Parts: sequence; structure tokens; C-alpha cells
Amino acid sequence: MTRKYPFMFANVSQVQALYERRPYPHYPLWAKPLWQDGYLGSSQFSSQLLLGHARDLTVPHNFLSIGSGEILPYILRQWEPAVTNLHCVDLSQRSLSRAKFRTALLGKKVTYHQADINHLLAEHPFDQMMIDHAEAYGVLHHIPSFKTTLDLLQQRLSPNGIVRIMVYNRHVRDWIWDINRAFVQLNLHFNSDRDLGIARTLLKKIARLSPRLSHRLAQMGPSSLDNNSRFADTFLHPWESRASIKTWFSTIQSSGLRPVALYDRYGELDDLPNPLWRCPTADELTARALDLRFENNLELWLMRDDYRAPKTTSQSLDPQQSSSSIPWRLRLTMPTQRFKIYDETKSLSFSTKLALWQGFLQSLHNTSGQGDQLKLIKLIKTLAPPTTKRLARMGLILPCMARAAGLATELMKPLSTSMSPPKVPPHSGDSVKDEVTRLCAEIQTNQPRSAQAVLRLIRAM
Repeated sequence: MTRKYPFMFANVSQVQALYERRPYPHYPLWAKPLWQDGYLGSSQFSSQLLLGHARDLTVPHNFLSIGSGEILPYILRQWEPAVTNLHCVDLSQRSLSRAKFRTALLGKKVTYHQADINHLLAEHPFDQMMIDHAEAYGVLHHIPSFKTTLDLLQQRLSPNGIVRIMVYNRHVRDWIWDINRAFVQLNLHFNSDRDLGIARTLLKKIARLSPRLSHRLAQMGPSSLDNNSRFADTFLHPWESRASIKTWFSTIQSSGLRPVALYDRYGELDDLPNPLWRCPTADELTARALDLRFENNLELWLMRDDYRAPKTTSQSLDPQQSSSSIPWRLRLTMPTQRFKIYDETKSLSFSTKLALWQGFLQSLHNTSGQGDQLKLIKLIKTLAPPTTKRLARMGLILPCMARAAGLATELMKPLSTSMSPPKVPPHSGDSVKDEVTRLCAEIQTNQPRSAQAVLRLIRAM
């Protein structure tokens, strides 16, 4: 089912036009996403992480996915219990149509809304609905009125509700912003395949002149250049917030929410206490972003500022519950690919990964019997301390299991005493200016606009 709403801002309409033309990330419709890697988006995970217990699987709760696109509904519907009322909202009807195709055979309802999120939250039934979990992954920085969005979410969030967001780390995106503005000066538009080809060719040519730019593009991977949807989303997006880390934190807090956890995707915060269990401050993150020690986006979990945890937040795993209550689609999954990312976990044997994964799923659903729990605790205690710390930072050792194993204090501690800034090739400077000027003049005959594009590109190099 899809409901349609009018849109409120000209910038919103431009963003809608982008994703109608370029659904993101535009995987082939027959491709099967590795949905088990999406455990961080599960409301069960958030509940265990922040509330200390799994949600009651017999009680319906409302999950709102904002800017869900074409992939997230499929992943979320796989992870969410059947009783979850999953609402997916997006500006793009084409993205929602592709999402419907993916979820059609899952046998569980998804309600789709083509809408501006602020308009949706202000209208019936959402103006009366209590939201138990909301997700806005990679969305708020493309909403001109994101403060209004956060205000509306806070007003509709249940007392122990959770919001998960990902927003850009502006401090490390200046070079992307400069390329975006240069393409605007060159009159290159996301709607035209020809313009995308010109922009892509220009970027590859100037990357050959700049080791720094070449290094940065290599870090992004070839799909960001070769996939039209991802290229347009990265370098030709019509609207992107330039809010700093401190602005995001202050805006969140002024909306009556507070950041309570952060996922350190690339292990850049190993010199801090476990960020999933103690969210770093805006000052800590900003200091690391400014010297490139922290280049990841902000992947945050938020709760109401007036939420107060009960005196006893830990909930022992109920040995009376059978592990059969874990859906078969979860019980039969292979371990997450995230094991392969980190040095501390990639060399674990497959049997160890599988045992840890199954133990994680049981912990996630409060279904470990006493024997299963003791078995998992024994396994965790045989692992090297750096490995268990990494697993906790990945979210695969939940706080309830850390407490049961007597390792909660240890797994909160930093993994490293310090983190060094990455080595980045030097700036190309004005040595390449003549060649960049020639390349831009071939695209844009208006000299002032071409000159502005050259200045932006030189700064990105």
C-alpha cells in the first residue's frame, strides 16, 4: 500500500527528481542483498543495546524507515518480527516500486508512503502515532529542514523509543563538496547520462594529475565512479547540508533527543571507550575529524532526552524460551561479512564465527537456554582480549552477554592507546592549474563559470 502526499520545499522536489531518475543504490532487481549484514538496523538490536532486553515479539510496535530507498525495506523486513508495523517513506515513487518488488515474496506487510517526511509526520495517522523505532540512514543531511524532522520525531517517539541515523561528517567531505560545486559551474546535471559521462571522464582525468584525489577515489571503490546512481548521489546531488559535527549534536539535543551510541565502522576510535556503549562527545569526534583520524560518517543511536533507564536494565536470558522462536530465515543465515573487515576477527575459524553468530542471534531474541548461554560465555572467554573488544564494538557481543560473562568493564575499555592520522598524498597545488583550466574550458565556454570550476577542482586536488 502506498500513500502520496504533496511536497513542501523546492529543494525537496530537486532531491525527489534525483532519486526518481537515479534510484539509489540501483542494484539489479534480481540481486539478493546480504541482508544479514543489516543487523545494526534491527529494532531488536537497538533494544538489546540500549534498553538491555529484546522487544516482546507478541506486541506490535511501529517502525518508521525514513528515506528507505529501494534496498532497506527488504533488509529491515527480514530482520523485523512479523508483528512489527513497518512504514517505509521515500520521496521517490520509482525507488518504492523497486522496493515493493523486492519485498513482495517475503510474506510480511510493508506500508509504503511517497512523501516529504515532515509533511507525513504532521498528518493523520502519524500525528497521533507513537513511534517505537525510527531509522533515517543517509537522509537528514539531504533535508533542508532537518531540525523540523528531528523535532517531529521526538514528539512522536514513545518513551523508550529509539532513532538510528547516519549523517555526513562534513569535515572530511570538503573535497566532494568542491567537486559538486565545480560540476554545477560546468552546467553538469544528474538527469543527463551525457553529463554524467562528461563529469566522470573529467574526474578520472584530473585524478591522474593528483595523487591525493586518486587516493581518495580509490578509497571510495570503483562502484562510486562506475555506477550512475552512486556517482550522481555522491558528486551531483542537488542539496547537501554543510552542518558540522557540533551542529548535528547541538541540533539533536535542542530537539529533545540525545546521542547514546555510535558505530565506529572503520575502527578509527579504538583509543576511546567502546563507542557503542558510551557515545563520544562532539568535541572528541571533531578533534579527530579535523586531522582525519575520524573519516567515517556519524552513525548514531538517539533516545529521548527525558528517558531514564529503570533501576535494573539488565534482563537475564530466559532459559524457558526455546531457540525455535528465532525465525528460520535468521537461524539459517551465514555469519555477517563484517567479520572479514577487522584484523582481530578475520582470522577466526568458520566454526567460531558461526558459533558467535548463532549466539548473537539467540542473545538478540532472548532465547538462549542456560546451557547455550554457558557455552557462548565459555567461547567468548577463550578468545584473545582484542578480539572480544572488537566483537563488542561490532555489536556482536551485546551488553547482556558481556555482563553474563563478567566482561562488561573490560569490553568498555579502549583497544588502543592512541590513533595516528592517516598518511595522505600531498596537495597538487597550482602545478596542474593550466591542464585543469584547459579541461574545464572544453566543457564550459563561459569563462567566469569555468574559472570558478577550476578553483573548486584545484582545491579538491
